[in-house]
Amino acid sequence: MFKSLFVRTLAGAVFAIVVLGSVFWHPIALAIVLLVFTAIGLYEFFRLFVNASIIKESRIGIIVGLLTYSLITAYAFNWIEAVFLLILLPLFFLIFIVELYKNNNQAFTQIAFQILGTIYVAVPFSLYHFVHHYPLDNTQSFDPWILTGVFVLVWSNDTFAYLFGSAFGKRRLFERISPKKSWEGTIGGGFATIGVAILLGNYLPSLDLINWLILSLIIIPAAIFGDLIESMLKRNVLVKDSGNIMPGHGGVLDRFDAANFALPFIVFFLYLLA
Repeated sequence: MFKSLFVRTLAGAVFAIVVLGSVFWHPIALAIVLLVFTAIGLYEFFRLFVNASIIKESRIGIIVGLLTYSLITAYAFNWIEAVFLLILLPLFFLIFIVELYKNNNQAFTQIAFQILGTIYVAVPFSLYHFVHHYPLDNTQSFDPWILTGVFVLVWSNDTFAYLFGSAFGKRRLFERISPKKSWEGTIGGGFATIGVAILLGNYLPSLDLINWLILSLIIIPAAIFGDLIESMLKRNVLVKDSGNIMPGHGGVLDRFDAANFALPFIVFFLYLLA
């Protein structure tokens, strides 16, 4: 048990160093790291359904997902104008044409999952750059502290929910999908996340206290639903983890399930403030 805990802790520490190191180093470094995570995440996503014999192959889905990530990231970096994002519209419809030339009696299932992979994996990973570049002005090209704070809030919610659930968990939160999650853990994790938001509001000037608290109130339910939806996905294909790239943590989808689901809501809120 001690060895397993040590391996899990070490893997988590390496993961945090890679992610936060790229956040503080440079936006390009973060873009490269997230591109790698996007590629692995897309591979994990499609492999789950290929192994379950729901779809036949994953190449087109991975290509479309990576192109989508690259286009949205380029727009976040101001390398392209917003109009170039319209390329995604014919790109998605090309998936239908490609499938037309294959001998597949489950063609629309294949099409649906290829588009779903892009929405579920590639789009959330590209949205981290909008947080990293917020707020943009003439004096700075990126602000590492807001995105760092978002990660800290998500990880705090996850960690303290696990600790409170292990110590006090009795009432199941959503037993049909995730038998181990409890109301006690969820509530404990939520209050701990609010406490961390108060600390961030007092020590990180990038946002004021009220906005850090609002972010925590966005992250708490979004992270919970993100985790449950990932559990639902894995339960549907009868697997425990999406992958094994991180010992003790599973795959990229397992590690980012809460954060990726929260990102669309976080970006929407932040740009309402802009």
